[in-house]
Amino acid sequence: MTLLIGLLIGVLSTGCRSLPSDTGEAVTFRFDFDEGPLGFVAGFADFPPAHEEIYELTSGHRALPAPLESRSGLFLSGVNRSDDLFMYFKGPIDGLTPGASYAVEVSVEIATSTPGGCVGVGGAPGESVWIKAGVTAEEPVAVMEGSHLRMNIDIGRQSNGGTQAVVLGNVANSRQCEQSREWKLKALESQSTPAGTSVSADGRAWLLIGVDSGFESRTEVYFTRASVTLTPSAGG
Repeated sequence: MTLLIGLLIGVLSTGCRSLPSDTGEAVTFRFDFDEGPLGFVAGFADFPPAHEEIYELTSGHRALPAPLESRSGLFLSGVNRSDDLFMYFKGPIDGLTPGASYAVEVSVEIATSTPGGCVGVGGAPGESVWIKAGVTAEEPVAVMEGSHLRMNIDIGRQSNGGTQAVVLGNVANSRQCEQSREWKLKALESQSTPAGTSVSADGRAWLLIGVDSGFESRTEVYFTRASVTLTPSAGG
C-alpha cells in the first residue's frame, strides 16, 4: 500500500508539472485569494517616490467589507495624485518547462464598491480605473526612470493595454451613482494578452494583476480570484 501511494503521488506530481509541454495541451492555473496571499506581493508604479506619503498607498491580504465579510482577498488602495497611478500584485507560476513558449489568457474577479456613471476629478471613479493582467517571464518590478517609478514591462497606459498586459475591464460595479455604495463582486471575462510568454530558465513565470487609474482621487479594490490559461505555442 505504501508503495502504491508513493507511485500515485509521483504520477500526479509529474503530470501536473509536465502537462504544458509534454502533451501540447493548455493548462489552467487558478488562484483563490480567500485561501491567503498565495505568494503574491504588492507594488506601486507611475508616481514619484519622493512624495509617496501623499499617495497613501496601502496593500495586504484582508477580509472583505460587508456584505462580503465571509471572504478575503488582496487589497489595494491609493490616492492618485499623478493622474496615472498603477497598483499591482505579482505572484509566481512555477513548474513550467524552461524555455517553452505559451499563448496567455487571463481573468480576474474583484470586489469593488465603486458605482457606475459617476463624475470624478480627471475621470470617472469607476470607468476610468482599469483592471489589467498579464504573464511574463521577467519578474514585474517598478524601477526608477527620472523622478518616477515605472514598470519594467509593457503594461500600456490607463485605458490602453501593453504587449505584456491586457485591459480586462474597469472597477465600476452594477450599482449606479445615485444609489448608495455597496461592495459587489465583479468577474471580468478572460482575455488574451497581445504577446505570449516564454518561460525563464528556472521554469517560472509571473502573473501580474493590477489597477491603472485615471481617476485623481482614492481607489480601493480587492482581487478575490485570478485564472491563467497557458497554451503551448507552435515551436515552443
